[in-house]
Amino acid sequence: MPLKLTLVSETYMPQINGVSRTLERLVEHCLQCGDHLQLLVPHYRDRVEDSAGVVRHAWRGVRLPFYREVCLPLAVTSLVRRQLRRFGPDLVHVATEGPLGLAALKACRQLGLPVVSSYHTNFPNYLVSYRLGRLEPLAWRYLRWFHNATSTTLCPTPTIRDMLAERGFERVKVWGRGVDTRMFDVSRREEAVRRELGIGAREVVAVYVGRLAAEKNLELLMEAWRQRSPGGPDRLLLVGDGPLRSLLERRAQPDVIFAGYRQGEDLARCYAAGDFFVFPSLTDTFGNVMLEAMASGLPVIGFDVAGPRDIIRHGQTGLIVEERNAAALALAMGQLAGMARQRAHMGRAARKFAETQSWQQILEQIRDQYRVVMSFVQHGETRPGYAGRDPERHY
Repeated sequence: MPLKLTLVSETYMPQINGVSRTLERLVEHCLQCGDHLQLLVPHYRDRVEDSAGVVRHAWRGVRLPFYREVCLPLAVTSLVRRQLRRFGPDLVHVATEGPLGLAALKACRQLGLPVVSSYHTNFPNYLVSYRLGRLEPLAWRYLRWFHNATSTTLCPTPTIRDMLAERGFERVKVWGRGVDTRMFDVSRREEAVRRELGIGAREVVAVYVGRLAAEKNLELLMEAWRQRSPGGPDRLLLVGDGPLRSLLERRAQPDVIFAGYRQGEDLARCYAAGDFFVFPSLTDTFGNVMLEAMASGLPVIGFDVAGPRDIIRHGQTGLIVEERNAAALALAMGQLAGMARQRAHMGRAARKFAETQSWQQILEQIRDQYRVVMSFVQHGETRPGYAGRDPERHY
């Protein structure tokens, strides 16, 4: 049966990041199933044309001074409640925990609507990267309250699920990630693209795709690049943009290529232009880019943390680096660069793994979870909103 769903998020297309792209996939899948959707999202300057069956309501907001691309909508609970009452959803999915998410959570309680949440970002760990580490315990307290106020919390990997459970999060289930293996494919490799990027025919290229921001641990990547052995990779291709780009460009060696934001087939060709992928982040809950790299036939290097640990099979589809320092990362990059035959074998295995990660199956499991929550709420077996004292002051 088609569903009427409301999706609440402080990030959505045209803003490009792992969360917005995952949510866009979810919306597309639900529309294909005949569902009707309401989007409660920030207002962006770029005009967006939504598909038929989508009703969007956007709020203007404020941008974080240290992270200008993040826009926090200034939503009032009464206005969110009005939009929910007008649309009449069967269920509300709150994807982020900011002011808009908090207002939606309150409105759901007042209206008696079933609500699920999803945990996409380790914001408490991000605080350390922005010299706000003393706020980390308070952030975890707020997030625990927020997610425990919903019927189910969806997270991307078993490692994250276990970590949240240890911190007192309840009713946490895994919502995996998929990849478009038709878009991201080895066949996208073109020598013309490599020449356009300034890459020689025989040069070995390490690729990073993602935001150029402090929480991505890119300064350690650059240090590892400086420490690499003479037989290591020849070029480092950074695809993406962000607040750290100007600093990285000033400090980068001439063999580092900054390609900027890329989308669609252009992005797919950038992946395929490389020889292996490096993922230095210590804080990402998943890392969709790793699956895209694998689909493009690239083995992946990552640290032994949540995300890489759940995706990379050490020695088969890439390398897991146990020591979290530049020297260990440099050594791993040198190993892959010097093993052309093993690297090709890992790339083929990575592609095969990516082919098993179907968005269709993963997203249909989420719709099944929606139905389970709706059924429980209808029978009074779980609360439709949050209970207990309001910790808005913590936020």
